[in-house]
Amino acid sequence: MRTGLNATLRLDAAEALAESPALRPPPAMPVTVWVGAAERPAFVDQARRLAAAWGAALVEEPERHHFDVIAGYEDPTHPLVRTLTG
Repeated sequence: MRTGLNATLRLDAAEALAESPALRPPPAMPVTVWVGAAERPAFVDQARRLAAAWGAALVEEPERHHFDVIAGYEDPTHPLVRTLTG
């Protein structure tokens, strides 16, 4: 809300709360925030902030970005799948 972009978007506090997971209470279950380490810095920062806000685990997977960060789902032994299935 405190950026020049909001001059166009005109987000208010209610809309920011509704749209931002970091401003809401964490889910009542274990959460891992998974982000590609090769992602744009703003997205990595958002992932770090969400993990911190929720007290969640954070994984920054090397050499991944938003187009391929879920590629681990193709391999049942990948840490992403193991994290999901516990």
